Amino acid sequence: MSIMYLVFTDESGVVYSTYKKCQNRRQSALLVVGAVGIQENQLGLVNSWFADMKCSFFGNKHPRAPQALEIKGSILNSLRRGVTPNEWSSKSRRRAYTKDQKQVWSSLPPTQLRALEESVFDLMQRIKPTIWAVVVKQDKVYQRFKSKTWHPFYWALTYLQQRVLWHVQTNLGTYERGLLVLDENSNLRQGSQFDEFLRVRETINNTASWPAPFGMYLVDVPMFGQSHLHEALQLADIAAHSVWQHVNKTDSLGWFGRIEPLLAHHWRTGKVDHAGLTFIE
Repeated sequence: MSIMYLVFTDESGVVYSTYKKCQNRRQSALLVVGAVGIQENQLGLVNSWFADMKCSFFGNKHPRAPQALEIKGSILNSLRRGVTPNEWSSKSRRRAYTKDQKQVWSSLPPTQLRALEESVFDLMQRIKPTIWAVVVKQDKVYQRFKSKTWHPFYWALTYLQQRVLWHVQTNLGTYERGLLVLDENSNLRQGSQFDEFLRVRETINNTASWPAPFGMYLVDVPMFGQSHLHEALQLADIAAHSVWQHVNKTDSLGWFGRIEPLLAHHWRTGKVDHAGLTFIE
């Protein structure tokens, strides 16, 4: 029986799926797809830690159970810096569950926000996951290829799967398989989108000098979950947002430095370049 290596994936930034949308963009063109890989037997620790954190910091302040509250990287980072999160702006697209969490987040004083931040990164240090991040410089990609480029999210997810596969093959047991759990998003919501992703993945993979045998070490169809209901997806959100702040040169809290030691390292160079941190431009 196969043992699962769980890889939780989330993105930070806006996906511009066409050249025209990227030309008319209002936000940064940088897209980060981040992933946090843990052993299957670590999932219970992650869930327990998050449940304890939420009860400790939010208690009965949430209208529903505190476990339903999401520890979201962009909100925590913004409040730690003393600015209003984009999610709370009337101009921003809001998720339904974000509205009833605003009041709860707003009730935390600066000392508790800092303590919560430390607790999240303490969990990272305790479980020591392997982290990957693929950064797509969408403006540069579209300038080079115009409308002929691949979908930025599919391109990033392909690179991510290649790196996860080599990690599973090289570092884990013969019978282990990598299983990707993606935060629900509009890029792979329909069957036709998934068919297109597989086509793009095959095309990109065939250009590699050492094509990745996806079916041997990865479960080909990823699972999907809602990040506010799955604690490990919230770790992926923190990792992706840490990288997003770093590449946008806005990382005043030094979050990237907290996760950098956990990024996957290249087998030959020992560096994170083209392994834990990959740029598409």
